[in-house]
Amino acid sequence: MLYKPVNSVSSDPAAYIEDLRDQVVINQSLIYVGAVCAFMNIPLLFIFLTYPPFRGRFQLLITLAFADLINCISIMAQGVQRSSIFIDVIATSLMPIKSPFGCVGELWLMLREVGGLWAPMIQVIMGSERILAVFKPAWYNRTYSTRSIISVLFSIFFVLASISAAIILAWTRRESKVPYYCGRKAAFTANYGTYVYLVNVCGYAVGFLLNLISYCKVRTFMSRTERNKNLTRLRYYLFISGMSTLLVSIPNFINLASVIFDRIADEVSKAANWLTAINSGMNFFVYLALNEDFRNRCKQIWNALMGIDSTGKGLSMEARTVMGGNSQVKISTITVTSQAF
Repeated sequence: MLYKPVNSVSSDPAAYIEDLRDQVVINQSLIYVGAVCAFMNIPLLFIFLTYPPFRGRFQLLITLAFADLINCISIMAQGVQRSSIFIDVIATSLMPIKSPFGCVGELWLMLREVGGLWAPMIQVIMGSERILAVFKPAWYNRTYSTRSIISVLFSIFFVLASISAAIILAWTRRESKVPYYCGRKAAFTANYGTYVYLVNVCGYAVGFLLNLISYCKVRTFMSRTERNKNLTRLRYYLFISGMSTLLVSIPNFINLASVIFDRIADEVSKAANWLTAINSGMNFFVYLALNEDFRNRCKQIWNALMGIDSTGKGLSMEARTVMGGNSQVKISTITVTSQAF
């Protein structure tokens, strides 16, 4: 790999190195934030995938959990990769020379694009699903409700097409040089970076708007029976999309404005990675707070792990000796019931 000295890009190498020390601290913090938030998606996926009713009916939520997991892993990997590079530059005062296509080999960058495109598209689909369920219930129950796997496949196709376009853009610019720490704008052009920001800004915001419209329709115009049927899922759909809009869409809108109108929000840009990771790690708590069946399933798993039966008593084994030397052993077992989510 080729290198160039720090003093070739900065008139004040000492200040540049000091700034890199701050960047090391920021990126090392991303390792821990990304790891914690990624970990929160593991029990969520376990609960979804090990319970047939959840696995059969909630492909979109499972897909969103996978997208969030990838997002968190990418942020953790970004922290590892960038802090390592910055430490090397501080130690040697030499910066590696990279091409856009060389940045494609950075695993964190590609994972970041997958998670950053997949999650907002899934939330748009979730909002569209609720619109269909509320405004076209007969068609939804007859056709769409059993075919959500098609929506999942569409979201995967969207991500693959976007990533393929990014790789092609990087290949066409393979002879040029970019900042050694890479980034989507450096690797895939500023226009592609704007496209990803737009997907994040519009995807989460549109998903929230669709869920809000559905929620208002249910609360205002539906009978009590239909209202109760739809509100359970709508509550956590609405909360998830609202939280994503607040934590990801709005900061990305500010970042998008900084691309168009020069840098106007450097502090928001630095916080965006934290907010994205937090958003991708919170859905477990959303389901736990807003869905009774999810809570019951969590309790069932917890009781099974702790050895507690359905009445709240611990497992017991009682041996009694009766006349004539006969013995009787009584074992209480766990009774687990399941409900639909």
